[in-house]
Amino acid sequence: MLNYVMDEEDQLLSHQAEIVNLVAQEFDHISVLTGRIGKVTIPSNVTLKSYNWVKGKKISNIFNLIKSYALIKKSNDISIIFSHMTFMQSLVILPLTKFQRVKHYLWYAHKSKNIYLQFSSRLFDGLITSTRDSCPVKNGNVYPIGQTINSEKFTPKSLIDYPIRKLIHIGRFDPIKNVSEIIKVVEKSRVHFPDLTLDIIGSASSISSMKYEQEVKSQFAHSVTQGWLKFFPGVSREEVPHILEKSHAFIHSCNAALDKVILEANLSNLPVITSNEEFIKSFGSWAENTNVKNRDLFDELNAALNTPKSELEKIVNQRYQETLANHELRGWTTRLLKVINI
Repeated sequence: MLNYVMDEEDQLLSHQAEIVNLVAQEFDHISVLTGRIGKVTIPSNVTLKSYNWVKGKKISNIFNLIKSYALIKKSNDISIIFSHMTFMQSLVILPLTKFQRVKHYLWYAHKSKNIYLQFSSRLFDGLITSTRDSCPVKNGNVYPIGQTINSEKFTPKSLIDYPIRKLIHIGRFDPIKNVSEIIKVVEKSRVHFPDLTLDIIGSASSISSMKYEQEVKSQFAHSVTQGWLKFFPGVSREEVPHILEKSHAFIHSCNAALDKVILEANLSNLPVITSNEEFIKSFGSWAENTNVKNRDLFDELNAALNTPKSELEKIVNQRYQETLANHELRGWTTRLLKVINI
């Protein structure tokens, strides 16, 4: 397996260690080639080797990756490689895996049309993604198998908070997350729902994103002063379930792919308000029964706020069941194994 990090404490990719441990139950031995090794507990049949991937050091990264892969291949009879969230690294070793006739599957769940992916897609034995539209490549080589949510970490609320007043957003403070749009929508909705509050939890993931974060916080400083808007830094993955449990609803405006965090909100029995096309295709729209044709995040939020409690509970429970069936970690692992063993 090729992945980016093996670290149970990583804020974004701690689930990669969970995936390895689950998949390891189905094989005699697994070798994991990873960019970084942090705090992690692995079973005895898993071998870890780091290729020490450092952003900005292209030549040394390529050299270290090829060298690390060659060492693992020399000491192990590798029959299948699954690359998880490591597209560029996968491209580096793809010529080797093709030459050695090693089956190579790539996880890719992003809607952006990457020119390198379009060129290389058929060289992989399969592209594995979360939903059909979460991968820009459209051919028979694409296998949608859902997302990887560990349901054991999320306790569904027994009672839905009603009326909805405490909104929360958790995610990187990057332009793609559209945080400014979320704040504008809540601000506009407060005209008719003055008790609405919004907590934004997340930190910028790059220097360019730090500039965006500063601009947004400056733009809405008056809303913070008014008391209904609060900003908090990013939290660990372990804290997310507890934060969701204390909130009334999750609001989201990223349309890149099907974000894990909105599915985690589903498993917490939290109403999710989003303009994400993939989510709406899978779980429906709060505003689908209104007369609004070109629905946006504002329409979704106001439709949810006006939904009767009984209907709200029915929809939230339905979303919980669908998420459990299609995006739970163990089910995902089963579907992955079915694909790579074809």
